[in-house]
Amino acid sequence: ASAVALKQCSSRFKDLAAPLVANAVERTDEKWRDAAAEIGGRGAATITGGLERNEVLTTLDLNFCYIRAECAAAIAEALRGNKVLTTLGLRGNKIGDEGAKAIGKALAINGVLTSLNLQSNCIRYEGAAAIAEALQGNGVLTALNLNDNRIGIEGAKALAAALRVNRVLKNINLRYNSLGDEGMIRDAVSG
Repeated sequence: ASAVALKQCSSRFKDLAAPLVANAVERTDEKWRDAAAEIGGRGAATITGGLERNEVLTTLDLNFCYIRAECAAAIAEALRGNKVLTTLGLRGNKIGDEGAKAIGKALAINGVLTSLNLQSNCIRYEGAAAIAEALQGNGVLTALNLNDNRIGIEGAKALAAALRVNRVLKNINLRYNSLGDEGMIRDAVSG
């Protein structure tokens, strides 16, 4: 809203409006940091409400914020309607399969998120399968980090099947996922 308001100002009022807009953005950033610091129930509700109304924020870094499945579900719900957030970092939380399933449902309908970091989130096969299912219809996500989870060979197979349909995802990180030897990985990706 602040960028739109600034564009609508006439040229002689831009000098007056710019500091006010900068101050509003700074206060908004502070609220996001405070919410991330207490990511439990109240913090997740604040972030969810903010994402649903977000018109400016394109990157949200919630790495190592003690997010669990219920908070991931709240964030996923907000992603469904968000129109501008392109990068979401959830590295080092514990969203598990249930949180990954919620994120997967959001990815299936979100049309703007291009980068998602789910590294080190205790995601196993079920969570990987939900994300794989979402990737089959998602036409915008270009980078997905699932490094250091436990998706196993079956999770890798589900993701490989999705990549046969999805022609947009360009970067996927599956390191440290209990994928077995190189031959098993080749089999998962090829067939």
